[in-house]
Amino acid sequence: MRPSALLIAASALTSTLVSSLAIEKRASNAWPEAIRSFYVAAARSLDSIPASTLASLSPSSCNIASAKMPSIPGLPPVTPGLSLYHVAIGRGTQNYTCDIAHPSTAPVAAGATAILYNTTCISCIAPEALEMLPSSSLLVPTPKGNKPLFPALALTSGNHYFSDLTTPTFNLHTAKANFGIQFTKLLTKVPVPDDKQQLGQDQSEAVAWLKLSSANAPEGLASDSSSVKEIYRVNTAGGSPPKTCDASPASFEVQYAAEYWFWG
Repeated sequence: MRPSALLIAASALTSTLVSSLAIEKRASNAWPEAIRSFYVAAARSLDSIPASTLASLSPSSCNIASAKMPSIPGLPPVTPGLSLYHVAIGRGTQNYTCDIAHPSTAPVAAGATAILYNTTCISCIAPEALEMLPSSSLLVPTPKGNKPLFPALALTSGNHYFSDLTTPTFNLHTAKANFGIQFTKLLTKVPVPDDKQQLGQDQSEAVAWLKLSSANAPEGLASDSSSVKEIYRVNTAGGSPPKTCDASPASFEVQYAAEYWFWG
C-alpha cells in the first residue's frame, strides 16, 4: 500500500470525493479502531487508482452501475427493471415506548429518525469501507445542521422519519437538490446475519435488515413522490432495544446507523 494511501482515503472519500478538508490533524493511530479500519479499507480500495485520477473524481464520474448491494439472504431481490438510484448512510435513532406498569413486557417500536448522508460514490469505489461506515459513524455524535458525516465526510442528502407508525418516509429535499419525498411500506425484514452483527456504542444489537416498497401518502399529506420504488436497509449497527422494559422510561431512543440503497 502506498504510504500516502491513508491520507488519500481521508481526503478523497467524501460524498463528492474531491474534498480537501482535513479529516484529523492527530496521528491516525490515535483514532478508534473502527475509524482507522474505515480508512485502511478505503485506502486499500483506492490504492490501485493513480493519484491523478483521484484528483479528477467528481459525483458525475462515479459509475453507479458498478456499485453492488450486499447479498441479503431472506430478502426478496430487487424487482427486474429497476436501477440503483442512490446510496446513503442513515445516522439517527430507533424510537421505542414502554408500559412502565409492566416492566417485564418488551419495548414497542415507535418509528425512527435519521439524517441521510450521500455515500453513492463510496459504494462504487470503496465498498469495503462503506460496510464499515455504520459502526464507525456511531463513535461520534450525529453532525448538527448540514455538517458532513465523520469519518467519510459524506454530505447530507435528506432525512428519514415516520409519517405515521407504519409509513417510513424518506425526504430527499436538500438546499442543493429536490428528489422528492418517498413514502414506503415494509415488505420483508430479516434478522442480521451472524457475521454482519455490528453493536452500538451502548452494546445494543443491530436492527433488522429490511426491504421497503413505495406506498401512497398517508391521509392528509401531500404526495411529492420521487422515482424511488424500493429501498433496502442493510449493514445496520445498533438500534435494538433491551429485551424488556425493566428500568426503561416510558419512551426512549437507541442510536443506530445503516446503509440505505434506493432503487427506481
